[in-house]
Amino acid sequence: MGATTPLVIVCVVLVSAVVGERRLSPAIQALADEYFSWRMKDMPEFASFVGIHDYDDQLDDMSLSAYQNRFEKSQIFFQRAVDLRMNTSTHEDELNLKILESELLTFIDGFPYYGFLAPLTFSEGVHVDLKRLISWMVFETTDDYEKLLSRYSKLPQQLSQIQMLMEEGVRQGIVNHAISMKGVSQNLGRYVVETAEESPLWEALIDFPEEFTEEQISQLQERGRIIITQQVSPAFQQLREFIDTKYTTRPEISVTSLPDGEARYNQLVRFHTSTSTPVPEIHQLGLEEVDRIEAEMAKIVAELGYNMSVPEFSSMIRNDSRFYYDDPDSLIEGFRNLVYDVINPRISDIFNNIPDAKLSVVPDPSPDGAGAFYLAGSYDGSRPGIFYVNTYHYDAQPKYSMMTLSLHEGNPGHHLQTSHSIESPNMPFFRRVTEDRNYCHSPSRFPINTAFGEGWGLYAESLGFDMNLFEDPYDRYGHYSDEIFRACRLVVDTGMHALGWTRKEAVEYMFRHTALARVEVENEIDRYITWPGQALAYKIGDLKIEELKAKARDILGLDFDIKEFHQVVLEAAGPLDLLEEEVNDWVTGKLVNVSQLPIKL
Repeated sequence: MGATTPLVIVCVVLVSAVVGERRLSPAIQALADEYFSWRMKDMPEFASFVGIHDYDDQLDDMSLSAYQNRFEKSQIFFQRAVDLRMNTSTHEDELNLKILESELLTFIDGFPYYGFLAPLTFSEGVHVDLKRLISWMVFETTDDYEKLLSRYSKLPQQLSQIQMLMEEGVRQGIVNHAISMKGVSQNLGRYVVETAEESPLWEALIDFPEEFTEEQISQLQERGRIIITQQVSPAFQQLREFIDTKYTTRPEISVTSLPDGEARYNQLVRFHTSTSTPVPEIHQLGLEEVDRIEAEMAKIVAELGYNMSVPEFSSMIRNDSRFYYDDPDSLIEGFRNLVYDVINPRISDIFNNIPDAKLSVVPDPSPDGAGAFYLAGSYDGSRPGIFYVNTYHYDAQPKYSMMTLSLHEGNPGHHLQTSHSIESPNMPFFRRVTEDRNYCHSPSRFPINTAFGEGWGLYAESLGFDMNLFEDPYDRYGHYSDEIFRACRLVVDTGMHALGWTRKEAVEYMFRHTALARVEVENEIDRYITWPGQALAYKIGDLKIEELKAKARDILGLDFDIKEFHQVVLEAAGPLDLLEEEVNDWVTGKLVNVSQLPIKL
């Protein structure tokens, strides 16, 4: 695939091989293709993640003018989508246009908050994402390596743009808290080297395809040495010096301490939950959910024969060595057994049209990383979905939480949901892939549909009951411990960012109400400080899916089919209000089909 190949043609070739013919009307398909092509060309790093390699020689333009251009272009696309929807004739066309409008409006509404002025945190930014970006590229020909060196040579310009963004952020008061910046300088320093071989960037220039000659390898490596030592290293040093000496962090953990703080947090809540639920109501909902789930946990404590409170029981098993692995390899093998041998064989019990995409369980040895996370595979099938497990803190990952974590990150959770979107013939390209990165740019970025994606992940955990995977009471306790952990997020996120809670108060609340190890709790709280509002999406989305399922089951009775319900929900991936419309339409259609009078939903 050469760099001169038109992108839309590339997309058609790749995706048609995976999912077959598409089903949109020509005008709407053309708009969707044009929008997707623009997104890929405009954000070449996103394109590499997706599996489109036409722009592997480019880096994202992170200048202020580039963000302004995206804002203006989005307004044009939005108006074109609105105009087209006036004449739609099919359900698929209308749904896809509504989701495109919602996607564009999310960026348009969030743009004035300039979230991209704080582009570096301990978990995100060029110092973390470079290695991932390289891993998304292909290295088969000399042209592939030329693209790599081109990206290396463009790094100084991008690093300069990042510094300019952060300088503007300091001027406007849009800055991170010190917690969010921990380790950033140190990680930037890894790219400041005397010899190229010391740089993390050198790893991509060690192993080459067998057909490469020694002369080709030598020339590529020598050019790489010059770029890394003479261009890249000094640029990283300059950015590091700025972080160490001139970047001013905000004194309070709360994002509401920023100049537009209250409005910013409300926009972040809308961005991540796709609802306008008032913050106090979300906080109260969290308190109520914690009480409900804790009651379920108390039943299991009694079932196991213990006469103690839930916090006492959680403390006991949290410190019991038999619930932890002795080494990282055993932890990974334990997860692989659950994912491949225990869960996957039962997925067909509650799903039709199971995606073909492969899933890999991979260790993540990062000391600052989350306990686990998922990255979707490329939509051409060349890269599998990856379930990353933190192995640095292997002795802090309890066995009793592994089942529910596997359900969330793998099947039927994130992997099944994202793979379904990638392979769906009803979705245009822009819906099949999500820019699952740069969370710190929120709310001034294109949507991640966090409430749907993370809500689905949490909902998928409860499907372990449908598949009879929680017969072990400790696994069941681990499930409720993880669920209460998500309910606690509603409490502590709103507590810290809107109600004046300290970090210590948030840590103690979550530690008291879950069976998580303290190091896990502290890492999570630091993540909520860094990504305000993101943690709310899990429970908000899960409760909406559960509500819709309960309503559909009550109305349809014996005609309710959980496999059909799941198909409807997966096809409606997007904002929660549109999900509700789709489920209501499905229920109404079922009632008509069984000759019952339709009722108002």
